Amino acid sequence: MSTHTETLRAAATGGTVREATAADAEACGRIFYDAFASIAGRHNFPIEPGSPEFTRFKADEMLAQNGIAGLVAERDGNVLGSAFVDERAPIAGIGPVTVDPAAQDAGIGGVLMQAVLERERIRGAAGVRLVQTAYHYRSLALYAKLGFAVREPLSVLQGAPPALSVPGLGVRTARDQDLAACGDLCVRVHGHDRNGELRDAIAAGTAAVVERPGRVSGYATGFGYGWHAVAETNEDLIALLGSAQAFVGLGILVPSRNAELLGWCLAHGLRIVQQSTLMTIGLYSEPAAAYLPSVVF
Repeated sequence: MSTHTETLRAAATGGTVREATAADAEACGRIFYDAFASIAGRHNFPIEPGSPEFTRFKADEMLAQNGIAGLVAERDGNVLGSAFVDERAPIAGIGPVTVDPAAQDAGIGGVLMQAVLERERIRGAAGVRLVQTAYHYRSLALYAKLGFAVREPLSVLQGAPPALSVPGLGVRTARDQDLAACGDLCVRVHGHDRNGELRDAIAAGTAAVVERPGRVSGYATGFGYGWHAVAETNEDLIALLGSAQAFVGLGILVPSRNAELLGWCLAHGLRIVQQSTLMTIGLYSEPAAAYLPSVVF
């Protein structure tokens, strides 16, 4: 790391930024929940992570997951904040980035973000993306200062999945043999694949594909806040959504400019619970077909 960066970190945190380890899971999980609860409470919005138990579980999971890196800001042996980055695709996805409410307003979030961006620059990532909570104006300002561009407004929707099927389309559990077809589809839609995430979702049993005669026409790594989906058409996405048992976490993220899909969701009983913003640095291609992002991109 450069001397300038280390000086900046020391000035902002009075301590250091280092790679996270499994021993940091408890502190990272606690701060993860407390930070989101604090900002949501001030704005009277739902807390994005469901409970402290969930954030502890998620911190453990991320720290154990190959392809996900964590950084922590630390002072006098105490963790003040953390940032995670998903490196399983050519595009890196940042999140969550959280700072202990008792240590906020000292530039720690900015230092963590700069450390993550420096890491991805050294790795040679083609691009970096994140999903920002729209009501949190300070994070929007921070990310804009760091060079992120706003790409897509997102509506977070929750409710009971409409149990339906679409004539001519079949939905089934994804298999390893589907990786190539799904990867090709993702490249056609986004310009890059996300096979690392899909491979892990297949292993976890959460992934599904939708098929038209003779081909895979869409896939979802799962249904909810932490998963993404890609499809040839809105109809294929609707078939996938109609197969879901539940939308896990705060809900699904729907690109708000996709008026047809957003309208269909609202007409089938889903409700908007939050607005978010997809932001990017580096490689970005306007999506060529239908998709649902995850909470990282």
